[in-house]
Amino acid sequence: MRKPVTLVLLVGLVLAGCSDDGTDDSGLLGALGRVRATVQTRMAVEYGRPARVRELVDQHGNRYRALVGMGYSSVASYSLTVKDALDLDLGGFDEAILAGAPPKQATVLLGQYDVSAVDGKLRDLHVDGKAGDGGTRWRAADDYEINLEDGPFADVAPLAQFNDIRTGVGSFAFAPAAAGIDWVTEPGDTTLADDDVLGPLARCLGDVVAAQLSSAGQAVAVRDDATEVICLKADRAKVSDALKGDVPSTGKPWDELVPGARVDQYGALARVTIPPRDDQEVGRVLRMMRTADLAWLQ
Repeated sequence: MRKPVTLVLLVGLVLAGCSDDGTDDSGLLGALGRVRATVQTRMAVEYGRPARVRELVDQHGNRYRALVGMGYSSVASYSLTVKDALDLDLGGFDEAILAGAPPKQATVLLGQYDVSAVDGKLRDLHVDGKAGDGGTRWRAADDYEINLEDGPFADVAPLAQFNDIRTGVGSFAFAPAAAGIDWVTEPGDTTLADDDVLGPLARCLGDVVAAQLSSAGQAVAVRDDATEVICLKADRAKVSDALKGDVPSTGKPWDELVPGARVDQYGALARVTIPPRDDQEVGRVLRMMRTADLAWLQ
């Protein structure tokens, strides 16, 4: 019979007390503070630090490849055509945050870029623009419209993601509908950082280079040193017990997927911290979010 000794011992060390190494000062939490809290944006959030991820990939190769595109995944696969068409390097931004679920979602990339050059490319594509306070709003199509024939982005990114765009110093925002631009450029008084679910999850994760958060009380992230983190609205004892079993989507033991995992309590959240290993790819927790395996730990 298989005995997950390593996991049991590590969990046992932390069950005696609660950890408090979360943070109120992180890039993730700051990015949440730039997004208006709405029914749509509260559903899900994806965050990344594209330029830092690029550095990690350059340094470590494919080990960090799963983090590429985090925060702007809705258009990441079109990065090369976007670079050619708009003179815009999506992977060169400091931070990226995508809020909402398809099709009602919006993305904002934060960092410096050549705004005038991008504006010129948009005009070349015959996209209508209107200058305003702090930037220019561009309208390429009606809300949620997808034009695969003669739309301005038909040969660039054949999606609705660039229907609405806002360019300005320090940020590039885009969304399938006009309202989405407002969510990520005019956050108002109540932001996602104030949300009762997403705010605590972000604090639990800490300072990270990539993350996903869900209104279901689930969040995963990767830190700069390749440490991976899971935060769940759950009791640590239940999570610790569940980790002694198998991963539902694969049938393999949890302790093979997350070797050396430690479980502690962060307020009302259970946090699983997985130390880095040179022999494993980074981003395992991101796959767990996609395969819905986290629900079995709650």
